[in-house]
Formats: sequence, C-alpha cells, structure tokens
Amino acid sequence: MSDTTSIPQLYGRRLRAVLTQMLLSTGSWAENHPAVGLLGLLLIWALAALKYSLAFPLWHDEIFTFYISQAPSLHELFHQTRSIDLNPPLSYLLTRASFNLFGIGTLQCRLPEILGFALAIVGTFLFVRRRAGNAYGLLAAALLLSGIPADLSIQARPYGLMLGLIALALVAWQASSSAEVRSYRSTLADVLLFVALAALLLTHVFGLLAWAATAAGELVQSIERRRLEPARIIAFLLPLAAVAFYIPLLQNHGTSAFPPAFQASPNDIFEFYITHIARELICIWLSALTIILLAGRSWLRGSPTFFLTRPEWVVTSGLIAIPFVIIFRLMALHAAFFDRYGTAGTIGIFILFAVFFCWWSGSRPASAVVAALIALLISSRIPDAITAATQGQIFRHTEPAAVLLNPVALPDPSLPLVDASGLTFLEMNRREPIQLLNRTYYLVGGSAAIQYAHASIFEGMALEAKLFHLRGQVETYSQFLREHPRFYVFGTYEYPEDWLLRKLQADGATLRRLGDVDSSYKNHELYEVTMPAVKANP
Repeated sequence: MSDTTSIPQLYGRRLRAVLTQMLLSTGSWAENHPAVGLLGLLLIWALAALKYSLAFPLWHDEIFTFYISQAPSLHELFHQTRSIDLNPPLSYLLTRASFNLFGIGTLQCRLPEILGFALAIVGTFLFVRRRAGNAYGLLAAALLLSGIPADLSIQARPYGLMLGLIALALVAWQASSSAEVRSYRSTLADVLLFVALAALLLTHVFGLLAWAATAAGELVQSIERRRLEPARIIAFLLPLAAVAFYIPLLQNHGTSAFPPAFQASPNDIFEFYITHIARELICIWLSALTIILLAGRSWLRGSPTFFLTRPEWVVTSGLIAIPFVIIFRLMALHAAFFDRYGTAGTIGIFILFAVFFCWWSGSRPASAVVAALIALLISSRIPDAITAATQGQIFRHTEPAAVLLNPVALPDPSLPLVDASGLTFLEMNRREPIQLLNRTYYLVGGSAAIQYAHASIFEGMALEAKLFHLRGQVETYSQFLREHPRFYVFGTYEYPEDWLLRKLQADGATLRRLGDVDSSYKNHELYEVTMPAVKANP
C-alpha cells in the first residue's frame, strides 16, 4: 500500500470496484435476457391497469365509448361515431368485441386500450433495441410505462390503442427498411406496416400525423438510397382510404364552440412539452448521478455515434412535433386543446430520451438498467404494482365503486336537481340510483350557453339521452323554469363550461349555496335556486 493512500481511500476504491462489477453483471444479464425484462414491464402494466380500473369508474368520455359500442347495430354504431363522439370506428368495434367475449363492464370497456398500450411497450422496445441494444430498448419501454401516456391509456378512449399501432408501424417500417435484399421477411414487414397504418388511421384522426411522420422517414430513406420500394409505397398509400371516415367528423367538430379557457394557445405548446418531459429529465439526471456515485464519471463520456439512422431521426422528430402541429392548427380554428390530443407524439419523446442516454452513457447496458429502475420508481409504477399484487383485490375484480351524491344534501325530496355540467349529468346517469335520476335534469341553454360560457358542446344532450337511454331528463332552460320556480343546482360557478349558474343569477334568481358535496364528480357545489315571481326570458 502506498504511503499516500489512506485506508478509507483503499476501501472506497474496492467498494467502487465491487459496485462497478455488480453493475456490469446486471447490465450483461439484462442485455442477454431481454424477454424477462419485457415480461416484467408487461406485468407491471397489467397490475397498474387492473388497479386503476378497480379504483375509478368510467368518466364522461369513456361513457360515450361504453354506450356507442353497445349500439343495436353496426350501422347505428357507425352513425353515432360520426355524429356524436367524432372518432373513427375501430376502437368502438374492438370494445364491442370485448363485450361480446367477456361481458359488459368497466374493465371490458377499457380492455382494447390496455392491450393497445401493452403493444406500445413491446413495439417501443423492439424499435430501440435494433439500434441501441436490448437494455436500452427496455429503458425506452420503461420510460413509456412511467410516463403520462400510461395513465391516459388505461381509459376507454382510443389513445392507448393509437400508441400501440404507432409503435407497431414503427417496428414494421424499420424491419422492412433494414432488409438488405427483398425476402419473405421484408414482404411480411410491409404487410404488417399496411395493417398497422390502416388500423391507426381507423382509430383516431390524429393518427394521420403519425402516418405523416413515418412517411417522411420513408421519403428521406428513398432519397438517400435513390430508389423507391413499391411494396412499401403501397403499404403507405392504401391506408389513406380510411381518411374518408374523417370528413363527417371534421364537419361536425367544426360546429362546436369551446370556452376561451379551453381554446388552444401558444402557452399550450410550452406546457405540453414541459409536462411530458419533466419526469423523464429528472429520471435521466438522477440516473447520471447514481452512475457517477457507483462507477465514476468515466461512464458518462459519451459515444462516437448517436445510433438511429437519418430516416429514423426524421420519424422520431416528426412524432415529437405532432403536439406542436395540433396546437398550431387548433389555434387557427379557435378550437379546444387538451393534453391527451398530443398523445400520438409521446413515443418519439421516449425514444429520444432512451437514445440520448445510450449516447451519453457510452451504450453500457448497466446504465440503462439503472435508468429504467429509477424511472419505474419515481413514477411509483413498481411500488404500486407491489401494493396491487399483495392486497389481492385486483384478482377479484369487480365494478369500481363511485362516491355517489348524498341524498341527505337535498333536504326537500320534491325539488328537482339540475346538473350544471353535461359531464356530471352523463356520469350520474351511469352511477346513481333511479330514485335520484327521476328528478335529475340537464338544461339546454342555446344562445345562453354561448353568451355565458361561449360553449355549445353539450347542446346535443337531448339526442344523447335518447340514444343512450339515459334516465335523467333533458329540457330547455325556458321550459324548465316555467314548471319549476324552485330547484337545486349541482355545479361549479367558475368552471368555464358551466353557464347555468351565471345565467340564473343574471335572470334575478336567488342562489343559496348549501355547501360543498363530497362525490366522485367534477362538480362539488350545491345551490338552492329560487326564481323571481316573473321568470326571465332565456
């Protein structure tokens, strides 16, 4: 031992050497046994999905999926997707099949999206592993599982299915593009690409932007190689026939008005990207710090290559740009933007983070394992999965219990209850007992809804009540006031879409706030309303 080397320094070096060797062994094992890691991620996803579905009842948008999928005929199902919910039909058809196979229920309603996101996990892994190795493929899949899209993809809306089909299209395109010579495998990849793109365009309108991003990558590749691949060109162009479904959807969407608070703005661009990379940035920096502590700074000196091909970079960049394109277009239309609209672009974000960390860490598999574990821990995926499995309730899956509206809060059983929000009205019709729904109303405001909320998205509630056989009643504002000078209102005064309370106040009604109601609905304020002797005209 050198005179200048103290005993603590010697033990510190030995400890770091042991930890480094452990990291190397773990990374090597993960690189050589990717199926185990992938199955682990899918198991975590399954537990998370079962736990969520047991904890949360169907919300407003999911209820549309629930009812439309049970339409009396396929013709009626197609009609309702064009006129009411404004989505292409594939997700409803798959939910209908789920109902036929497993019965009607909340979990069955969400099953196509849950399976679709499982496909996204596998597809993201396969896409990244081809360029960066198995461990970094697992990291990309873990980032996807830990991100915001995973929470959204448990819901019975098309987003989980859309992500799965985007990932499948990426894998098929990459496999076909990587083939040196034409073979049955490249032909099979082209067929799979066609199926994935056709299904994607039949799932969501924004899937067209993911198609465009992938097509841009194919264009760049064709320019680089100075040749076209007829089979792939056909695989890209034939699915565009599905765009015919979009025409009535876009026409009907254009007739809706949205409150200014929900309309797209430049700030939405900033907020979307910050929200969807914040957790990933924390993960990457914590991973880097952990690697420095365990193995030293030499593990973070970068790699001479950045792994993806130029066409793959074009596709990844195009996917990341999708939210920007959507927001910019919706700004021009003065239409609403919600974060879920940008979901199609998030796979590009996770691919970018995985490939960047691969470059930064010198493509060491051990670094990918560290980052994947940290991602799953800071997002609570691993703790939640352990809790869900040990409690055992998810294996005895039942319908989720909702916190219902307490009838004691409505002291006079003779008075009607008016929902100020169409969201709450639809959810109550799914959850509440018939005794309460018999006196529950939603009021159609017409020009009043535009005047006080600048919104018309719930003005078609009467049609929805008829098609979905809702037990609550829908009436016009003026008709209801002619018959009911005193009633309750369940609403939120400041919520942008809730015009009713502001209209009643403008018409001279006395609003007596009875208090806040603890329930599972968006609304939480309960009012007793008394109209003046002379009712105002609407």
